[in-house]
Amino acid sequence: MIKNIIFDIGMVLVDFRYRALCKELGMDEETVEAVAKAMPENPDWNILDLGIMPQEEIILNIKKNNPHISKEIDVFWDNISDVVRSFPQSKEWLSELKARGYRIYLLTNYPEEMFSIHCKTQFDFLGSVDGMVVSSHVKLTKPDARIFELLMSKYNLIPQECVFLDDRIANTQSAKALGIETITVTDPVAARKKLDELLNTNECEA
Repeated sequence: MIKNIIFDIGMVLVDFRYRALCKELGMDEETVEAVAKAMPENPDWNILDLGIMPQEEIILNIKKNNPHISKEIDVFWDNISDVVRSFPQSKEWLSELKARGYRIYLLTNYPEEMFSIHCKTQFDFLGSVDGMVVSSHVKLTKPDARIFELLMSKYNLIPQECVFLDDRIANTQSAKALGIETITVTDPVAARKKLDELLNTNECEA
């Protein structure tokens, strides 16, 4: 029986809108693509998620490798508070799930400073959250099974009583291997419908 719902954040509860932000900052299409590849689409971004190196050092290395857009990288990072926006339905969605008796958890790959900023400026759904594990806080990232096991251990969760929503199939596959029910999110609205169907079945069988 499902008792716990575990959410990824990016592209599940919030829009990770880095290209839109670059355009809002006045960058042309070529520069937008260059900044996207240098920053969020760069493997070094995974090091930010892991939290194993100082953020300043990582950004400096990215700038050294992309000197032609060094200024734009600084502008992007200076405006990082606006790189995500909560989806309009997220706060209501989590609130309704809480009202139905489910416990809500977050399991996210997220750079430490960005997470702190966005908790204050963008995440309007935190009031419904019972607990969370953030990659940069624990030096582990999805799809590593250990981060799922850490969440289970920290909050005394039973995998078979959980459903996990994430936009990356590697992450949902890792969770499924541990016995967790999963939904791979390609469209947040469709995911909400799919979760409701699963929970309705779950409640009927209870």
